[in-house]
Amino acid sequence: MSLRNALLGVLSLREMSGYDIKRSFDHAVHFVWNAADSQIYRELRDMEKHELIVSHLVQQDGKPNKRVYRVTEHGLATLDEWLRSPAEAPFDKEPFLMRLFFMGRIDRDDAIRVLSERRDEIRALLAVASDRLEMYSDLSRTEHPEMLWWQVRLIKGFEHTQTAQLEWIDSLLDELRTQVERDHGTEVPGLMSED
Repeated sequence: MSLRNALLGVLSLREMSGYDIKRSFDHAVHFVWNAADSQIYRELRDMEKHELIVSHLVQQDGKPNKRVYRVTEHGLATLDEWLRSPAEAPFDKEPFLMRLFFMGRIDRDDAIRVLSERRDEIRALLAVASDRLEMYSDLSRTEHPEMLWWQVRLIKGFEHTQTAQLEWIDSLLDELRTQVERDHGTEVPGLMSED
């Protein structure tokens, strides 16, 4: 998926400033996509050049003027074409899994630390997802209930996949604990998954 498609999708909801777009990425779609401010603004300029979006300046009292972007009919057609196209191959880049591929190079204590940190990250992400799910579950709060319905399904899918990864990491930690205990002939505290 390209940043362009993500921007078209966000702008299909309403016109927004670059700041609003970044805020939308950080609060709504960060489960599946994120981008730096510089990437967003660079892509917006290119999209405007290709007539996928248009922009105009909004005068503000006591604040700098802001540029607001709106998707064009050509942009909506491009977005719809992408939505109907075959899905891209998954796991294009997965840094954590790449690290695991080479994890045999480091000792078990370091591997346990890396896995424990990832487990903590997933738990934090699941807490955010749970909050978002509660916030998005009221379909009456939007002018786009069909979009919100799908966004709720995305969060539920995210929770499902992250929970599966959490269970997998817990099983890896249990295996490492067993190996360490076998090697040392003693029970090693603190390596079991924390509930």
